[in-house]
Amino acid sequence: MHIEQQYFFWKLAYDLVSRHGFEIIHLHPQHNEVWLEKTEGTTSHVIRLLKKDFHWSNHVKTDLEHVNNQLSKNKRYFSGRKKDVHVVYVSEDSPVDDLARVPSKLEFNTHVHFLSDEDKESGLFELSNKLKLTESFDINYHLPDAPLEYESTIEYMKQQLYTYKEKQKQRMQAVFQYGKPTLTYVLLVMNVIVFYYLETIGSTTSITTLIEYGAKYNPAIVDGEWWRLVSAMFLHIGILHIAMNMLALFYLGTAVEQIYGTWRFTVVYFLAGIMGSTASFYFNDSVAAGASGAIFGLFGALLYFAWRYPSLFFRTMGWNLILLVAFNIAFGITIPQVDNSGHMGGLFGGFIASQVVDLPRMSHRSYRFGASVVYVVILSFLLVSGLQKEEVLSAADIQYLNDMNNEEEYAQVIETANTWNETASGEWEDEWLFQRSFAYIRLGEEEKAIDDLLQAVKLNPEFAEAHYNLGLLYERRGKKEEAAYHKQQAEQLEPDIETRVSDPAS
Repeated sequence: MHIEQQYFFWKLAYDLVSRHGFEIIHLHPQHNEVWLEKTEGTTSHVIRLLKKDFHWSNHVKTDLEHVNNQLSKNKRYFSGRKKDVHVVYVSEDSPVDDLARVPSKLEFNTHVHFLSDEDKESGLFELSNKLKLTESFDINYHLPDAPLEYESTIEYMKQQLYTYKEKQKQRMQAVFQYGKPTLTYVLLVMNVIVFYYLETIGSTTSITTLIEYGAKYNPAIVDGEWWRLVSAMFLHIGILHIAMNMLALFYLGTAVEQIYGTWRFTVVYFLAGIMGSTASFYFNDSVAAGASGAIFGLFGALLYFAWRYPSLFFRTMGWNLILLVAFNIAFGITIPQVDNSGHMGGLFGGFIASQVVDLPRMSHRSYRFGASVVYVVILSFLLVSGLQKEEVLSAADIQYLNDMNNEEEYAQVIETANTWNETASGEWEDEWLFQRSFAYIRLGEEEKAIDDLLQAVKLNPEFAEAHYNLGLLYERRGKKEEAAYHKQQAEQLEPDIETRVSDPAS
């Protein structure tokens, strides 16, 4: 009977792998132990097969606790949020005492199946139902006519299982080595070259430099400069920004390009970046730049890979990647300067774009068409809605004027500020007037500067610098009372203003 049980055990393992699509997690012929897994939706069916006789239920309890411990230590290697564990014992007899003593409250949803000689039929039927198999087991497994054939057949099935396992390994390697990270390295070099060039001609922290060379700037996009949705992906604000993004691009880009191949990676990267820039255009009025949207799109591509290859994903990058995405999202939420709309747009865009191109060796045409429609509809909505939003001054606009004043481009300040006359009302109107007044003073048009400053302090009576500049202008014109009043207002608001602010006319 021992050789028949051996045959039954290995035939069952072979059947689950060859006919029912289970993957081999662990194969231990010396101990007659096999671990298998199959993922359906969010549920991972884990089977642990063991050929061993248990005379008492206490022994079963000890073994189940061992199984539970093994799963707890290695659960990150199993996919699916829900894990159904099936412990299958192939033995000559069931334990002689009550199996009800076997613990039922384990960490995982555990089912115990005893396939003893007299209960094989009912046990296999129950196992088939629990696993929801579309094909039932062959109860007799076509036992060889001659017992001497058992051993050769058993060895053949063991060898076949080893072959399946080796093929699984090769398939996994093939998935991760489909392409070479050629474009990733090109993008890294391009971003560094652009960063270096901007630093040599100006500063990557200068708003005027960023806007001039293609940052995402909403008023310019509204005026028809759509190319900024792409060019912004190659600009970075300061050394820390580019260092962090290039480090992320190196690790994520190489992984995604190796999985998807270069042309799919190219489509995913740029579609994600464009979606990120467009989301930023709709949700964020500030000047924005950086490859972060496209990089978050690479996160989205790996999450799409997780959807398509859940078992392989959780055995490789798994929860580490999910935690990294969660950390980056949380980090962005806690740091006000981070363009979260661009990040989330890129993440979503990368996931959808991955479905548009699909993974190598996969072809879901209906999914690809549906994803293409979703991408176009969402992108169109963000663009059209962004164009229809009422134009108002933003902090970025004020910073832009301030940077031009610092770079002594006074005529350009006045020309730019004047184009915003119709949109200047609102939170930043006083700052807009102040920046224009500074340029007027520098160009000798003090009457216009006084008009702007008077409007500014009327809008914001606590605008210390505007009061101070008015005081200086009135003082030069001999209007002592007006000069004294505005200087007094400035000093009351900011006692150290004379040491902090220089004469704009000097």
